[in-house]
Amino acid sequence: MATHARRVYFFAVLAIILLSGCAGVKPKLEEPSVKVANIKLLPMQGFVQPIQVDLLISNPNDRDLSLRGIAYAVGIENFDVLSGVENRLPILPSYQETPVSVVVSANVIQILQLAQHMSGRNAVNNINYNFTAKLDFSAWLPSYTVTEKGVFSLSSLAQ
Repeated sequence: MATHARRVYFFAVLAIILLSGCAGVKPKLEEPSVKVANIKLLPMQGFVQPIQVDLLISNPNDRDLSLRGIAYAVGIENFDVLSGVENRLPILPSYQETPVSVVVSANVIQILQLAQHMSGRNAVNNINYNFTAKLDFSAWLPSYTVTEKGVFSLSSLAQ
């Protein structure tokens, strides 16, 4: 009986060591980057003005990455005016930039505040923006939040 108890104890300790070793192994990934490639107005849908944001998502890793979803927000002149989520996303091939298009919806209150802010300024063609995206991978990989800031011209939106 003592030999059986020692054998059970040995296997329990071995299992704990193996499981704790596996728990510490997380894949080392470099953070993907997201660039805003284009912003364009889509045809009006009733009172809603959808805006398409074309992204380039770079995967600097040696393996393909599968996205479960992406949550994103666009700020204009420090007003969070556009946001959205998407779960129909392509696989991100290793060492490549993948084009992804998302459609954002408007935060009406923030847009009204932005309009008030812009009406107080003289005619300005260049507008500051910021883009934030949370990339959600599988349960085994951490999610990443990336941001981009820049300037776009109002004349380029109408094209």
